[in-house]
Amino acid sequence: MRRIILPFALALSLVAAAADAAVTTQDAEGRYLALLAAAKASAPNANWGELRLAYADRPNFKVFTQSAARREMLEAANVGNCAQALQSARAVIAEAYVDADAHLVAAYCEEAAGSPVAAKLDRDIGAGLLESIKTGDGFSPATAFTVIDVDEEYALTRALGLKVASQTLLQQGGHSYDVLQATNDKGQRATYYFLVDRVLAAEAAVTTMGKSAP
Repeated sequence: MRRIILPFALALSLVAAAADAAVTTQDAEGRYLALLAAAKASAPNANWGELRLAYADRPNFKVFTQSAARREMLEAANVGNCAQALQSARAVIAEAYVDADAHLVAAYCEEAAGSPVAAKLDRDIGAGLLESIKTGDGFSPATAFTVIDVDEEYALTRALGLKVASQTLLQQGGHSYDVLQATNDKGQRATYYFLVDRVLAAEAAVTTMGKSAP
């Protein structure tokens, strides 16, 4: 009997675990979608920090790869092709509403296209997303900025008018920090700390899934 009962019990436990994982997935996705709907309804006056973290808590959150739309947006923006940049920015916003760069690129191009109302909304949303990264002044681990991916680090440093000279990883007090050496437009150099616990956890989850895949 034991040879029959034990495998059956194991099968039941695996089914239960899979069901729990499915519920967790649905809960995380549902929470994000609910917060997203609320943010859109109250934009630009929304809790952008909560929305960003909820977006990163989704099981299908991608921390490694940059989407084709985002690459196209940045390339078009860099050469001043606003028609393409705006189209790509809107595609990025549709797939990742919390992307501050996409809202700021859209705002710039909407302004250039003669749509000041749309431009102001996107500019305010982009600014709100960047402001929500500032969970401190960024000058020490205790007052580090909090990001959900590396793109946010560079979006914020650009917004602050900083040029990044180097980036290193610091492990301290059970947390992980990206440490950026940067200079401002006056040539003054400073060190900025970004809490990247969520980033590394997401990277580890992707790596683990890749190793366990057949």
